Amino acid sequence: MIPLSDILNRTRTKYESTSGGSSVRWTDARLMDLVNEGLECLAESSHFHERYITMPVQANRTWYDLRGFTPETVVRIKSVFSTNRNEWLYPVAEEQLQFQWEDSTGEPQQFFTRGVYWLGVWPKAGESDATGYLRVYFSGIPPRFTYTQAVLRDLPDDYIPALEDYVLYEMAGIDREPKKALMYWSSY
Repeated sequence: MIPLSDILNRTRTKYESTSGGSSVRWTDARLMDLVNEGLECLAESSHFHERYITMPVQANRTWYDLRGFTPETVVRIKSVFSTNRNEWLYPVAEEQLQFQWEDSTGEPQQFFTRGVYWLGVWPKAGESDATGYLRVYFSGIPPRFTYTQAVLRDLPDDYIPALEDYVLYEMAGIDREPKKALMYWSSY
């Protein structure tokens, strides 16, 4: 786990060694913004920030709105676990369900999504099956770095060079050096 201050110093040193400029121009606040942008891009592409929520199974309900349950921005729903059946629900496309699937009731066995925040289950729980919980695993956007000694515990150390390359790419783009920016982008 590397603190943000080390990432900022290494990035500034790498950039200034290739451009020959002064390090005074790039403030810690500006570099921190670039690091946070890179962190969001990494989270969206690699799904390293995985979380889960637990929500109760409700009778006669096919669709669940996850917006009230998720504490952060969701990128993708990855899997669903049923505590009632003590097993994983199978992912399925809505188009693959049988004719009149909306009328089926029983313990949920499959899940599907509509957008990021709508989770559907098949079959929907009936009055007698509405017990237990669904544990919904999702990948999300991690919290932003807010101060220079911050450490993001979920960020694997292997991702630090990619995060640095993203910041270097942005710095070169701001300095209107497209060849250098593209070189850093390909490293990213």
